[in-house]
Amino acid sequence: MHQATDIFLKMFLDHFNVNPTLFDIFCTCTTVWLIKHLFNFINRLQKLPPGPWGLPIVGYLPFIKKDAYIQMTELGKKYGPVFSFKGGQFDVVVINDGKAIEEAFKNDHLLARPNTTFIPGQDHSIFEMSGETWRQQRRVALTILRNIGLGKSTLEEKIKEEIGLFIDSLKSAQGKLVDFSEVNGLSVANNISILMFGHRFEYNDPFGIELRHNMKQVSDNVDYFTKFIFTTSLSFLIPLAAHFSSDHEKVTSNQKDLEDKVTIEVAKHREKQTTHEIEDYIDGFLQEMDKQKDSNTSFNINTLRRNAADFYAAGSDTTTHVLNFMMLYLVTYPEHQQKIRDEIKQTIGFDRQPDYADRASMPFTMAFIYESLRMSTLVPLNVLRRATQDTKVMNYSIPKDTLVILNFWAVHRDPKLWNDPHSFKPERFLSEDETTVVKSPYLMPFSGGKRICPGATLALIELFLYLVSIVQNFQVSVPKRTKISDESKYLFLRTVKNPVKLNFHTLNEN
Repeated sequence: MHQATDIFLKMFLDHFNVNPTLFDIFCTCTTVWLIKHLFNFINRLQKLPPGPWGLPIVGYLPFIKKDAYIQMTELGKKYGPVFSFKGGQFDVVVINDGKAIEEAFKNDHLLARPNTTFIPGQDHSIFEMSGETWRQQRRVALTILRNIGLGKSTLEEKIKEEIGLFIDSLKSAQGKLVDFSEVNGLSVANNISILMFGHRFEYNDPFGIELRHNMKQVSDNVDYFTKFIFTTSLSFLIPLAAHFSSDHEKVTSNQKDLEDKVTIEVAKHREKQTTHEIEDYIDGFLQEMDKQKDSNTSFNINTLRRNAADFYAAGSDTTTHVLNFMMLYLVTYPEHQQKIRDEIKQTIGFDRQPDYADRASMPFTMAFIYESLRMSTLVPLNVLRRATQDTKVMNYSIPKDTLVILNFWAVHRDPKLWNDPHSFKPERFLSEDETTVVKSPYLMPFSGGKRICPGATLALIELFLYLVSIVQNFQVSVPKRTKISDESKYLFLRTVKNPVKLNFHTLNEN
């Protein structure tokens, strides 16, 4: 056998005129390289939590199902609350346990993002930044948003004005079936438009409609396990990933259109920038650009475009979809709708708009909101994080540059934390005498720690004011024999798959 191999090898070398010494060196180097990488692979594998095996190069990516958050939950039951798999070039650690996620929130080594953007070819936005660049952008953004009213009564008044116009639009549709997701989306988007651009859009404004359309097309087509995140250094796989991502061109095109519209708003702000008064996020960012114009900084026009576009998308799309789920729960459980209305009657009445401060006297309404957030779990898997150095969570090792997924869906459906977790029960957030709302630390709709959603407070204000204003003015229902389904669809956000059209009957309360 060895003699035959030697003869074949000699014929091969003679045929291709290969120097035997060079060939021996090549074989030796290749063997050393393979042994080294095999050693590193085994060594790293021993450090990682247990998990499923995948294929060479692509790892477990081909086996990830459409509803990945459910699959991650099932894998956690098999491999443990913290498990790992290979995703393309990266090791991925998934954390399914509530206490482990709380620990991860506090771990400063788990604050970074992957080194690439979710849409290839784009500059990093604040949501995709890491390290000191992210900290600077976050600090400035929070300062600007607070200065222009985030968390203050001035912004709440503007939201109430917007809701007043929204309620009027629903009243004008009296007797007609309403596509709530559409009209609601335009209204909610106006609240973030005020923060970003300093003004709202009329519901029939072509610019505002197109702006929301571009944003919706991006969010509806970006997959959580986008192949571009997991194959960044495997350049030969990028064309393959693009080939199998049929919506790639649509996403890229709509993202560009969205940012082009933001650029138009930026140009308007530059034209009026004659004072130092800051009215919105663009004003504040432009002022910061002027302060840092002589330094090499991330405060530039490209970053402003990306940040404003992402803030607009995150601030409008998520709240819109949660309200869609809320309407679903209102018509599915009319007894809960009546309980909210009873609290309105006792606390606010039917003559004045609600204030966010009224929530303190409306425990069931707040419990309904919290249960809606838990049941909908709009963001079942967090925006990907990356370990900046070797670290641990609950004694599980997470090597440097591992991508980390926090599975909020698993926590929100954990039977050890929630009694009958698959049922809609607002009372789970009430005290025993049902006079006080009790928010569980394991309700994590906005993530947590230093990477918590910067618009969490705004979202809660909106959810309360929209919900109460709707129930205060209307009996929400669906036509008889309408099939109500809580079936969802999932790409990056978990949304209502088939929203039903709703009846909004004006109340005649004394």
